[in-house]
Amino acid sequence: MNCPRFTLNRLRVLRHGHVAYDQEFHEGVNIIRGENGSGKSTIADFIFYALGGEFDSWKEAAARCDEVQAEVVTNHGKLTLIREIGNKTTPIKVFFGAFEQAENHALAGWETFPIRRSEKRESFSQVLFRSLNIPEAQSVGASNITMHQVMRLLYSDQRTPSTRLFRFESFDRLDIREAVGDLICGISGYEVYEISLKLRDLDAEFAKVSQRLTSLIQALPHNVDLNQPDKIHSQCRQLDEKKSVAYQEIENVDSLVDQGYSKDFLKERQSAQQSLVKKKRVMASLEDSITKHELELTELTKYQKFLAEQVEQVKVAESTFQAIGAIEFTRCPACLSHLQPVSDPNVCNVCGQHTDPEKEKSKYNQIRLDLEIQLRESKQLFSEHEARLSKDRVELRRVKGSYSKSLSEYSTKFDLSSSPRDAFLAERYQRIGQIDQELTHLTGMLSVAEEVQSLSNRKQELQGQITDLSDRRKVLERRAQKRRSKALNAVSEWGRLLLRSDLDRQPEFENPELVELNFRDDAMFVDGQMNFAESSNVFLKNTAIFSLFMAAGNDELFNHPRFILLDNVEDKGMEVERSHLFQRLIVEHSTELRKRHQVIYTTSMMNPDLELDDYVIGPHYTHDKRTLSLKS
Repeated sequence: MNCPRFTLNRLRVLRHGHVAYDQEFHEGVNIIRGENGSGKSTIADFIFYALGGEFDSWKEAAARCDEVQAEVVTNHGKLTLIREIGNKTTPIKVFFGAFEQAENHALAGWETFPIRRSEKRESFSQVLFRSLNIPEAQSVGASNITMHQVMRLLYSDQRTPSTRLFRFESFDRLDIREAVGDLICGISGYEVYEISLKLRDLDAEFAKVSQRLTSLIQALPHNVDLNQPDKIHSQCRQLDEKKSVAYQEIENVDSLVDQGYSKDFLKERQSAQQSLVKKKRVMASLEDSITKHELELTELTKYQKFLAEQVEQVKVAESTFQAIGAIEFTRCPACLSHLQPVSDPNVCNVCGQHTDPEKEKSKYNQIRLDLEIQLRESKQLFSEHEARLSKDRVELRRVKGSYSKSLSEYSTKFDLSSSPRDAFLAERYQRIGQIDQELTHLTGMLSVAEEVQSLSNRKQELQGQITDLSDRRKVLERRAQKRRSKALNAVSEWGRLLLRSDLDRQPEFENPELVELNFRDDAMFVDGQMNFAESSNVFLKNTAIFSLFMAAGNDELFNHPRFILLDNVEDKGMEVERSHLFQRLIVEHSTELRKRHQVIYTTSMMNPDLELDDYVIGPHYTHDKRTLSLKS
């Protein structure tokens, strides 16, 4: 199986046409060593940038350079890359061949690719992914899975907090991190991620369509015939036919209006007059009924207020009685003479009459219940009058509308017409005007009804797509979970092995049961715990990236490029002995891999046992001899 394998062969940095840095790299372990502040991290940043990293936080020395050049080996041969020192979106020039060949081709053979993909132009990531046999995103929406995002998981830099798995960037998204992690672990393609993006867009459109549909339905009349386009079209055709008939009758007025029509004209005028009188009587009757109901409601309102006050007064009187009934007078309220105490609590110590508190309570209760019954009945009567009033008002509006229409027709046909012929014509023209008004109204309703129908169809279509994609995603997620579990279990085994090999500095690392990489949360856990001592966090971070690398080196289903870049493996105050140990672990385990791979790391605490030509790249850098040789 031809799984992704990537190697950096050479890196060259130019300033004003002069070479500021030029070193060849090799398969296996590559160590850039030197003092702190000698420029090792700058070289790591140049590597990240040359391979498609979106980077613009240049240090002063790096910013003075003009371009970075790199020769890389992919599954499909060598590529030479040139990228001007610029910003995150500076494009990359690609030559499909070795460095020496590229130098002999001035402009011919070079192609420039943007960092980010568009619908019209392929990106650098697409070129490199194809060259590495890494599955390529099919949609523009998923094209944010770029070489930059992949390198964030392969490059451990000093700027990123050591508790984070991915290289830090300000505008980060957990769904992208999860998609990159799944891609590296060998979960086939981007379909789950692309489905998630598609579902997000579909859900947004579904909500928008539903909202618009609801507002339009509320605007439509409840008449079924006016909310369906086909029925509105049918009504329009019927009205057009009636309009044509009216025009034909106007053309044939002289043959249609005869002596018999005159008699009918007089009879019809009398009938119209009677109809108008009848409608006026109905309106008068309705107005009287409305006035009556309004007066009844006013009186009932006053009566309900009176009854409510009476109920409250009864409650107060009962409370007062209970309070006074418990008072034992020592003097007569009338003459103020001393009263003899009475032993029986049910005998009044003033007049000596026998009292029964329970009977008094019953009287008050009877009065209160009677008032409450009257209040309830008046409220029921109020509701009845209110319903009748509302009904009469609706009917009055309808009758007034009918009366107004009939009066207009009467005036047009009988008052403004001097003859049956004029009345005939006036009636037809009025009918045509009414038909035109109805057609205008129906045309407006038609556009709304057609939009409702279109939105309803689209909503149904969206719901089907959402259901199908959701079902498909569930199937893919179940399938992906098996591969994810296998890949991450392998990573965990390597993590446990490396942590157990650590010095006795962090108790949790001595015998861990589970080392977990959570791509979505951008975190690493040891038996569910995270955030240890700073130097231990660095050890764990590098362990996580190296474990992912080693798991991929032993499982060809990973889409990992079998390449990692670790900047300053002893960052955050790590002691020399611990740094030497981790360097030795990198060399020992990576050399066990039988197929092409590459590890590049920087250190200021070089393990003397590894000071060999097979591993080291360039000289030992110092403040006097930095990585970048910048000529004035």
